[in-house]
Formats: sequence, structure tokens, C-alpha cells
Amino acid sequence: MTWIKNVPYEQADPELRRVYESIYSLYPGEYRDPVPSLVKPDGTTDSVTAAHSLIPEAMRHMMSGLAVLLQPNLPLTRRQQEMIASVVSVHNSCFY
Repeated sequence: MTWIKNVPYEQADPELRRVYESIYSLYPGEYRDPVPSLVKPDGTTDSVTAAHSLIPEAMRHMMSGLAVLLQPNLPLTRRQQEMIASVVSVHNSCFY
């Protein structure tokens, strides 16, 4: 769970929803769907993207850049990307 206020996609106004959709369209398919084990009983999930939702233009640029770095045609496999993310998250004491 993020410790800062955020606006999840389901609660976003039309402009913020467009930003979410433009970002999500860049992600490889396997990254778009929420991980089932992280879906809460109410059907929502925590989202690294939503953590940036208070500043939509910053979210658009930062998360679009991340989406491009996750493209399958790049040298790192998804496994390697996830391992790097896991190590950084552990180092930062971050749930993600």
C-alpha cells in the first residue's frame, strides 16, 4: 500500500483516466494485468503508477519511460527485470 494519497484509475476523472490509459497502452501485455495475489478483497490493487497520480504530467512521463524500458525486445528478460526491481524494493524497504 502506498503511504501517500493517490487517485486509483477507478476514481480518476476523465483527464487522469486518459493519462492512465496512455501509460498502460505502452506496457507489454504481461505487465498490464494485476498480479492476482495482490488484489485486495474489495477488488482494488496497489499501483506504482497510481502513486504518481497527484501530478498527472509527471506520472505520464515517468511511467511511460518505465514502460519503454520493459519492452520485450530489450536485452533483459522479464525475470531479470523483476529481480532488479525486487532487490531495489528490498533495499528501500518497499512493498512493491
